[in-house]
Amino acid sequence: MEINLEKELQTLQSEYATFKKGLEKQDALNEKFFQSLRKRPASAIAKEVRNRMLGDALTVPAILIICLHTDWPILFGVLVSLWALADLGICLWVSRKLGMNHLLDGDVRTVTAKIAGYRRFYKGSLLVGIVPLAAMLAYMFMHLYARADSPATAQLITASLTASIVAGLAVTLFQYRKHTERCKELLEQFEEQ
Repeated sequence: MEINLEKELQTLQSEYATFKKGLEKQDALNEKFFQSLRKRPASAIAKEVRNRMLGDALTVPAILIICLHTDWPILFGVLVSLWALADLGICLWVSRKLGMNHLLDGDVRTVTAKIAGYRRFYKGSLLVGIVPLAAMLAYMFMHLYARADSPATAQLITASLTASIVAGLAVTLFQYRKHTERCKELLEQFEEQ
């Protein structure tokens, strides 16, 4: 009887060890699955930051080349370049401060704080960017209207700049909506745990 009890205990221990290994393996697979789910919106957010910084970096030489090869004042090119460089610097600072390259590293609280911080930065940067953008567009309107030699040219300038502004606003709103959806999706994945 004692031998049977001992055998059953060993069998139960063996089955428990096998069950525990299977459970640990399943936990590891679940974690890998959740990490892969999180990586998609996280990589999209990191890509947004990289694309924004790349756009800022490309704006500087592009606007300066445009100003040098047309009759646009170089001061306009310098001011737009300063705006782009300021945005680039702020994006770099925020990216490093929030650790956007390692967004998913850390505990749930740290990651959600990073995502919330980036959402605030993104929204704030859009609001702050309105002032220099409005000044730049006003300057462009005035400069082009001063060069208009007929009412038809002025109407063409008005139509093309209005269409450009509407298209720019539509793209910005679309990107902002996609950005907020990605952040929300990522936050929801962390809140479920």
